[in-house]
Amino acid sequence: MKMWDLLVCDVLRPAQDYVELRLQAPQPIDLTPGQFFMLRAGDTPDTYLPRAFSWYRSEDPSSISFLFRVQGPGTAHLASLKAGESLSAMGPLGQGFPLPARPIRAALLGGGVGVPPLWGLARALLAAGSEVLALIGARSQAHLVGVEEVRALGAQVLVATDDGTAGHRGPLTELLVGERVDALYACGPEGMLRRVQEISLAGGPPAHLALEAPMACGYGVCLGCVVERTHPDPSLGEYGRYARVCREGPVFPAGEVRF
Repeated sequence: MKMWDLLVCDVLRPAQDYVELRLQAPQPIDLTPGQFFMLRAGDTPDTYLPRAFSWYRSEDPSSISFLFRVQGPGTAHLASLKAGESLSAMGPLGQGFPLPARPIRAALLGGGVGVPPLWGLARALLAAGSEVLALIGARSQAHLVGVEEVRALGAQVLVATDDGTAGHRGPLTELLVGERVDALYACGPEGMLRRVQEISLAGGPPAHLALEAPMACGYGVCLGCVVERTHPDPSLGEYGRYARVCREGPVFPAGEVRF
């Protein structure tokens, strides 16, 4: 964990309501797909506390970008930054996606603001010789993000939208029907994660889920982001029933958490 003063290089608007902040660090950042950063959004009372964001893309060791939907004062402030300004960040934080010991065929599922972790994970899997099927979902075609960026890495990409304006009309998980894969990796709305968990625990491929939760600190002190464990840790007594999304997560094996 480290504090960073990141330089804003570019502000992209890849889809309706979405912004990608492209930033440069003063030195290389050691990143694992699925990890996150706490970004300082501003100095006013409603933007002072940092927000948690998964990192999205890193074209070289000193570059990093964050993709987010503008939906409140904090993200609106971040979206207002201009090239040449700076941004305070703490990270990388949390446990990222574990990579397989051998090449596999993996399905990556990302819905809405759950898309950012897919780029780094797809790149790492492909570099290790795995095949990647990326399933990307959104409310509509206007809200789709990450499709061309993940496809450019060499992954096969399928799309689902709620209204059918692009790709399959319906839940993203329906795209798994008929696909033979060795592992599932997912980040997105709780309903989607719950369905991936059901598929995995019902005899499907092993799955890892990247959870989202409100966070005040990002490093495990405030206990504001706990989730219930399927298998409590007896050494921690009553506290062993819970895991912190920011420390033990945000990525968990599908069978280790209760929704």
